[in-house]
Order: sequence, then C-alpha cells, then structure tokens
Amino acid sequence: MSALTVGFAGSRYRFVGLSPEQVDLVRSRFQALLCRDETRPDVQVDVHHVPDPAGFMRRPPGPTEYRVAVVHEADRISVAGIGFTANVDRTPLRAQMRTCHNDEWFLGAFENLFRIVACYRLFAEGALMMHSAAFTDCARGFLFCGRSGAGKTTLCSLADELDLRILSDELNAVASSGGSPELRAMPFAGDFGGMPKPQPPYPLTGLLGLRHGTAPLLSRCSKAEAVSRIVASCPYVNTDPVLIDELTSRVTELVERVPFRILSFAKDGRFWSLLDHEYPSPGATVSR
Repeated sequence: MSALTVGFAGSRYRFVGLSPEQVDLVRSRFQALLCRDETRPDVQVDVHHVPDPAGFMRRPPGPTEYRVAVVHEADRISVAGIGFTANVDRTPLRAQMRTCHNDEWFLGAFENLFRIVACYRLFAEGALMMHSAAFTDCARGFLFCGRSGAGKTTLCSLADELDLRILSDELNAVASSGGSPELRAMPFAGDFGGMPKPQPPYPLTGLLGLRHGTAPLLSRCSKAEAVSRIVASCPYVNTDPVLIDELTSRVTELVERVPFRILSFAKDGRFWSLLDHEYPSPGATVSR
C-alpha cells in the first residue's frame, strides 16, 4: 500500500493505504498538487480497501449525480456515498475511509470525501469554503456565491471568453491574510475543472450574489440577506450544529469588511465593464 500527499491553500493532506490502482487514479487528477511525502501533513486520511461491495451504497448502472450523506456528531462527522463510508474525527482532524472501489469510481468517492475534509480543515484555519464561482484579472479577485442554478457556470463561461482567469465554478475559499480577506482557489470544480494547479491567493475585491437579468446591474441588500446567502453557500458546516453559530459570526464579520452586492447579468460580457468600474484596481483613480 502507498501514500500520497496533496497540498493546496496552505495545507497538506496525506492519504495512506492506497492501492497501486488508486494511486494512479489520484495522480491522474491531482498530479500538479502532489507534495513530497516526507513533509509533515496537516491532515491524514487512512484508506481501507474492502473488496466486498456488500454494506456499501450500490453503484448505479450509469453515470449519476447524488448527494453524499453526512451526519454530524459531537466528536466526528460520518459520511456515506456510492461504494464508500468514512468517519472524520474533529480533533485532531483526520479521517478513515472504507471503500470497495479500485477503479474509476474510486476517484469520485475520493474527491467527495476530500471536499469534506478540506472544508473542515479550512474552517479550523479560519477560512470559509463556499459554493461559488470565482475569477481574477490577476490583480483583483471576485467571488460569486450561490447554489446550483444561480448562474455560476454561465458567468465563468462569459468571464473565460474575456480572458479572465477562472479559479473554480463550484468551490472557492475566503481566508484572512494580514487582516485582509483573500480569495483562494480550490482544486474542486465543475465544468471549469480541468487539471488543478497551484494558484496564488488574490485580494478579495468583490463579494457578490447572482441574479439573472437583461442588463448588468449591481444592487445592495440588507446585512441579514447577505449573511443568509453566504451561510447557505457554505457546504457541510452550514448544517453542522457544532459549528453553525461560529459560521454565522464569521460570515457577519466578513460582510462588515467586504460589502456584499447582487450582480444581475445577461448572457453577454457587459457585466465585466460594470465590475471593472465599480471595483477599481489597487492604485487606480476612478471618477464617479
């Protein structure tokens, strides 16, 4: 059995007990983020291969999307998905995974658990992972939170046509560095996934929600709506009774520091002229 260490956003995650087939699958997805195993990990995940599929959620006959079952307990989080189960210990943060997969289905199970572990690691470090779209012009970072159907992938497609750098159309993180919020790319994405690669943090310039419209428009909303929208976008921890109060407090602090606005946009590139004007680059002089 082998081990691999994946590093991003300042943390290292070591997966121990992988079969040769599982190692190849993880390498195929996270090659650019692999670290030397001699480095000390921040989180360890022990993987146990159980050949007998009995006792696991059955594999469907074809490709499928499904919700991973998550149960929050006082000292751990229990997880179950197609062909795998896992326990995530809260303190110290580590996980144990049991799976009957040793083929391409393993990668889906692996990434489903990895997202949860990374979410809790980031939260422990003071960061927030959000269902969101994010892009940058390499000077400013823009994050658009929202659940499925909000327009995240559509906006990323439009931003990509404008040669903006897409970070992810599914999960991104906001952390604090030197007292200033910064945007960190996650190696988890939807249509704009591709091969994850190391990304520097970017200043969080714009924090926005999305709304479909006929023309680009920025509007304000109440603090209560802003907090509600962002909390709803924070997976796993927003249904965790142990963490929900702290999550709400952190989100409230975030919207007090970075005003939350709603972007209405049509399926064209006009939104960028609006954002570029309303959120000037550092050092730029803008007439209003």
